[in-house]
Amino acid sequence: MDPNSSRFTKFSYSTMTHKGKPVKNITTSPSWANVHNLIGNAPSNVTQVPTGMEGRPDLIAHKFYGDSTYWWIICVANNISDPFEQLVAGKLIKLPLMD
Repeated sequence: MDPNSSRFTKFSYSTMTHKGKPVKNITTSPSWANVHNLIGNAPSNVTQVPTGMEGRPDLIAHKFYGDSTYWWIICVANNISDPFEQLVAGKLIKLPLMD
């Protein structure tokens, strides 16, 4: 894998501090806004974050979509930038319908 390649290369980003460390914030990118609007406004089901899946959008995606690689769709639809803090058991989240 190219060391200069990352999942962030499609988005411009700003830098912010999270838990005392600098991190990339792609949610300030115009491209992110387009993706968020598209996915965030898609028809969705609503469910609660299951106990035992706190902070694990990959497990939630596997349970509801049958594919853990769709974790990012859950994060985008729910405007989650830190799943460890924002995906807590019992929280209502949107699961965009996928055809």
